[in-house]
Amino acid sequence: MRAAAVALALLASLAGLARADEPLPLRRIGVGVRGGQVVVSVGLQDLFGEAERQRLKSGFSTRVLVRTALEEAATGDTVALAVWRGEILYDIWDEKFALRTAANAAPEQRGTAATADEAIARTAVLVDFPVADLARLRPNAQYVLAVRGDLNPISEDLLVEVRRWLVQPSRGQRRLGAGDSFFGSFVSIFVNPRIEDSERQVRFVSQPFTPPPPAPPPPPPPRRSR
Repeated sequence: MRAAAVALALLASLAGLARADEPLPLRRIGVGVRGGQVVVSVGLQDLFGEAERQRLKSGFSTRVLVRTALEEAATGDTVALAVWRGEILYDIWDEKFALRTAANAAPEQRGTAATADEAIARTAVLVDFPVADLARLRPNAQYVLAVRGDLNPISEDLLVEVRRWLVQPSRGQRRLGAGDSFFGSFVSIFVNPRIEDSERQVRFVSQPFTPPPPAPPPPPPPRRSR
């Protein structure tokens, strides 16, 4: 009972972000629909300060973790969670940055970047990042996206929670209830600025938006006259 009450309080806090004493900053995002999913585009390059940029060539791995919660603006209901992961490792022999990225539970993507700016852009900029199945959202309803990005997460508990969620990614694509323990811990990262489980963090909310309707099916080909 106490756990449920705490989770309900966290949900109320997330719904009232705009009324909080220290509201999260607003950052505009691009919104679209692709493959039946709502996708967003937004940059988190400010995760990297000058010291973090210089350290990219140290030979140590640099990890990026981005967590999002999609909330219905009118009700405050959180309807979907999503996770983005990125990793940068400099190869001193090839003088290139090796990259690994993954969106939610999709297969990991690998690549290389020639410069630090390119490596940051490909790991800390979300481009058409899927945050929810369009079919699960209400037509013409407005939504906001709460976002938190972390550089080099240092909490093993956090990484365990993320891995546990990725094993059952459908949990992030349904309407979540206050009894979901992972939901409670996920929401708490937005409403508690004292949570420090990474070297650097960025937290913000998007502008309210209405997801575009799905594209109509293409017209049938014209019938040939005999």
